[in-house]
Amino acid sequence: MVREGQQGGSGRKKTDTSKLIPDLKARQFALSKRRNTLFRMAGVLATITGAQVAVVVLPASARGKEYAFGSPSVDAVLQRLPSSSAGNAAALPVAEEDDAARVSALRQELEDIKGLVTAEGARIKAVEDGVKRAKVAAGTNKWWEADVNKLGAAELPHFEAALRQIRDAAQRMIPGQNNDA
Repeated sequence: MVREGQQGGSGRKKTDTSKLIPDLKARQFALSKRRNTLFRMAGVLATITGAQVAVVVLPASARGKEYAFGSPSVDAVLQRLPSSSAGNAAALPVAEEDDAARVSALRQELEDIKGLVTAEGARIKAVEDGVKRAKVAAGTNKWWEADVNKLGAAELPHFEAALRQIRDAAQRMIPGQNNDA
């Protein structure tokens, strides 16, 4: 609170967003602080709506750096504009066939990875089921006491790796223990 006859402090001031910032350095600073937020919001808009979004920032100063964000790319978005409203967009080199081929290859790679994840999930489930059967056969609830004779060939390497992890953890807890076992 400012008392009568005193000036306010030099704390944070509210920025009037309806007027141009008079100081060039302050404008550049404001741009650098707000640019990433603008691009992030454009990305969110593209993600949640499926729209193609392009944002191009051209600073007021002649020496300023241009910044652009596009989803999927600025060139792809500008290519969709009619030539009359795109201005200079027709001069931009856009390889739409290359982009389509890249997207198709990435989609195929994604489907392949999904297949691998599904197969790995099924393999892990099979290993877990084998360990459960071995625990029941041994009459114990502890997986490390499972009857190894009841485990299949697929479960044994994973069972061995888990036992090694337990051994290594126990050796780290014992002072002066040689870990070269």
